[in-house]
Amino acid sequence: MTTAELNAEFFRQMSYIADDENSMKKVLEFVKNLVLQKTVVKTPILSEGEVPYMTKAEILSDFSEACQDIKLAREGKLQGRPLEDLLNEL
Repeated sequence: MTTAELNAEFFRQMSYIADDENSMKKVLEFVKNLVLQKTVVKTPILSEGEVPYMTKAEILSDFSEACQDIKLAREGKLQGRPLEDLLNEL
């Protein structure tokens, strides 16, 4: 699965629990811990002029695609996977 596909799947799954405050808090805490681990362990040192992993255009494109997937899921035109499956992949 590509990064773009993973991003889309992540946002698709998030759309299923977006109205559940308790679940959203759990996911947020989990993601914060992942970010902290990545920041501490895997932060690359970029040379001057070196491009970071994703450009702003790539991030916005992925976000736009994820929003479209959320819209399709809400309309019942797209079936997602349970959030637990996605988190277990991480």
